[in-house]
Amino acid sequence: MKPILCVNSNINNPYNEYGFLSKIKDKHKIKLISNEYIKELDVKVTSIRMPPNFNRKAYLENLTYAKKICRSKEVQLSLKTLRPLDYNYFNKFQKRFLAFSVIKSIQLMLRMRNKSLKNSCIVVYDAVEMINYNIIEELAKQSKYIVFLANDLVKARKLADYIIANFGVSPIVTDNRLYALKIADFVISSKDYEFSYEKLVWLLDNSISNPENIIAVNDVSYNVPWNANKSPFSVELLGSILCQMQEVDIEKALKYNGICLKEIKFNNNVIY
Repeated sequence: MKPILCVNSNINNPYNEYGFLSKIKDKHKIKLISNEYIKELDVKVTSIRMPPNFNRKAYLENLTYAKKICRSKEVQLSLKTLRPLDYNYFNKFQKRFLAFSVIKSIQLMLRMRNKSLKNSCIVVYDAVEMINYNIIEELAKQSKYIVFLANDLVKARKLADYIIANFGVSPIVTDNRLYALKIADFVISSKDYEFSYEKLVWLLDNSISNPENIIAVNDVSYNVPWNANKSPFSVELLGSILCQMQEVDIEKALKYNGICLKEIKFNNNVIY
């Protein structure tokens, strides 16, 4: 296995700067937190904290410098900073694993309300944003009642045609937020929006502050059989391990390795 580079940041104090002085300042803020070894997997895990500078150019330069600190020719990234930025650097498996985790957590939350994905209305907002693509595919495998809420209806209809052709599910396409959110049993959102009272919402943008009057989640964690004192594992860290095991089927990979979903969270607060 490649060594794993875990990168995190305090996203509660973000800034957006790019220039000579910010480069110097950021470089001094990039800190090595720990070096650990997971004996069962024979893999080294290095944790580094990056400054919360979410200028796209600065983010890439800081990430490049963080890799140098790791002192490995090749590393597998486990990024847990600002998710909309991190997502651009996920590999295909990591994107699929995030999507799987989102849908699995929704399934469990609905079950607690005596509902299921098959008989619930799931709204995806904004459906045409790239971070939602794998989530929609995973959702279409299990849900029959899907609503694409989008500002660009042309793109949303093309996406709906793809889902119909490949999964046999016919999503409703609309730009009417009041209608879509009224009928929703669960909302998956990459947008910041003031959702109605007591709605269940999965917020993909983890920079959004804890909304009032709704049940919001934005993260999950897993129980793993290795390195027990460090359990649970984040989606990002577990994804960076599983993607190196060459198992395409995520359910099989979890079952084979004795891994199960442990916590459904909003940031560090456990909701379920």
